[in-house]
Amino acid sequence: MLAFERRVVEALTTTPDPAARVAVLDWVDGSLRAMPEHLRAGVLLESVVFATVAGMTRRPVAALVATLTASPIAPVRQYVRLLRSLIIFAEHELAPAPFATPAG
Repeated sequence: MLAFERRVVEALTTTPDPAARVAVLDWVDGSLRAMPEHLRAGVLLESVVFATVAGMTRRPVAALVATLTASPIAPVRQYVRLLRSLIIFAEHELAPAPFATPAG
């Protein structure tokens, strides 16, 4: 996971628990590493471009994410959507199982 991707994932992660946040980061990192190379290459390219824009404009990551989310260009919006989807999936996948209630 690139540093910019890590910053975006940190900005989008909703759980306040520090241990859970680390687990989500690790899970998203593993998911990105498991992507087929031709898909990962596109995500990497977008990450490099967006990291460059973020560095040039010195905008906070949250503001850049809001701009990307509202972009009229579909692949730009889908970049944030991909990372947000991986985060949501990780948060649910890593959540502790609910306690079983005994039958009445």
